[in-house]
Amino acid sequence: MSKSSILYAGFCMAVIGLFVFATMNGFSPFAQGGTRSFVHAAYGPTHK
Repeated sequence: MSKSSILYAGFCMAVIGLFVFATMNGFSPFAQGGTRSFVHAAYGPTHK
C-alpha cells in the first residue's frame, strides 16, 4: 500500500472513532442544549 492510502485509512479510523465517542457521550454539535457533560453529576434542583 502507498503512504497516501495508509494516511487515508488512518483519517477514516479517526472519524469513526470520533463518531463512536460522540455516541457514547450523547454529544451532538447541532443540539441547542441539554447535552450531557463528561462529569455525570446531578442536574437541576436537588432538594425536595
